[in-house]
Order: sequence, then C-alpha cells, then structure tokens
Amino acid sequence: MRRITLEALGLSPKEHAVLVVLQQQPLADKVSRIAIKAELPHTTTSFILRKLEKRKLAKRVRLNNHFRWMYRKNIEMFERATPGSTGPAFVNTLSGMTNIMKELTKVLELSPTERLYSIQGAGISKMILKKMDIKFVYSIHREIKRRKIIIEGVVAESVFNLFEKMHAGQLMSHLDRMTVAYIIPDELINFPLDIFMFRDCVLMVDYEAERLVRIEDSALSQAFKSLFYIAEQYGRKIDLNQHIRQLITKKSASEADEAVNK
Repeated sequence: MRRITLEALGLSPKEHAVLVVLQQQPLADKVSRIAIKAELPHTTTSFILRKLEKRKLAKRVRLNNHFRWMYRKNIEMFERATPGSTGPAFVNTLSGMTNIMKELTKVLELSPTERLYSIQGAGISKMILKKMDIKFVYSIHREIKRRKIIIEGVVAESVFNLFEKMHAGQLMSHLDRMTVAYIIPDELINFPLDIFMFRDCVLMVDYEAERLVRIEDSALSQAFKSLFYIAEQYGRKIDLNQHIRQLITKKSASEADEAVNK
C-alpha cells in the first residue's frame, strides 16, 4: 500500500504493521500469530484489529469456537469468486531452462512489504540441483537478500534433505534469507512441481520436463495461496538459517579434517 494511501487512511505505525501482516497472509489467522508477525503485544494487536474491522479493512471469520482475522479484500475475493465473476485468466507456457530462469527473476519485483509463497513438491528432489544453474541461483539469492524479500515456503522432506548434499559455498548462498519454512512428509505433496505464488501470479515449474506455466489471475492465485495455508498447518516449522549454519559448521570441520589427512 502506497504511503499516500496510508496517510489518507490515517493509520498509525502499529496499525500499518498489523494491516501489512493481514495483507500478506493468504487466509484468516489467529490474533496470537498476527501479533508475533507484527511484533506487537497480543492485547495491542487485538485492539488494532477491531479498529481495522470498523474501517472495513479487516474481517473476523468464525472457526469452531473462536475467531480468526484476515484482510477484508481477501474475503471479498472469495465472495466474488463464482463462475463467470472474474475476467479470463492469462496462462502462458515456457520451455527450456533459459526461459524458466528469466521468468523466475520476476519474483525480484516484490517489495519488502510483500511476500513470496512457495511449495516444493517431493518430485523435484532428483532434478532441481542438476537443472538449476548455480551462478543463477547465487545471483537470485543475493538479490532476494539485498531487497529483503520475505519467503514463506512449504517444502517436501526429500527436498529439505538436499541441503545435506550441498557444499559449504552453496549453503552460504542460502544463508540469511528472510525465510519461514515448513517441512512436510513427501507423501502429502508428492508431485514434481516447484510452485511460486506472489501478487496475482502463480508459477509452476517442472524441472525434469523443463517447462514453466505462468498463471495471472487473482481468484486462481488466491486459491493456490489457500492451498499453501492448508499445507502449512501440517508442516513442521524450522529455523532454516540456524539449520544451514549448523550444516556449514559441520561441513567446514569435515573439509578441514580431509585437508589435514591429505
């Protein structure tokens, strides 16, 4: 949301922080989780949410015996997402790793107030390290860190285990990204796609077939983000940066031992 819009709304910095969290989450969430993401006390967040509700910027959704909160635009999108209610979706298919890498650079258009969601299916574990150009990966990671883009990812267990196979240099490339990761058993997301969701765009990459499908449609994008949120609930949240640091320490010690033995 642009600064001029925020000023017109008369939002305080704390209200702005809560609103940004609501805009970034795909579905309704608990006050406690919103408070953590906004870095505010639970009581303050609850008070702000009610203020935003009065201004039609937030909405409560009943789930069993409690309420969750979400950005009102997302709710209205679901209410409007009926057959024939939206315009035609833009779908484009690209082939070849060169074209795929060019398309993936579009995630760098995101600002620090937006979020990149991803789902990495178990089926990509055998191909992603072979197909992706290492220099391209390094440059993407470097730009993501420089631009402070937040990534929230659901990752199949076998894909997560690929970090064990990386050397220290590759691990350093992944380190210190602003990433929230949830690990899921392979059988729950056993498909050969790397899926990225941002703004009204969905990218689905099949590395083995070297094919990327790009969908630009607000309702379809929201549907994919909703599936992401459901998958996230079954995942095991990890501190990815801490895990990578531990692996770097382990591999550096192993490489030092090998050098001594030689």
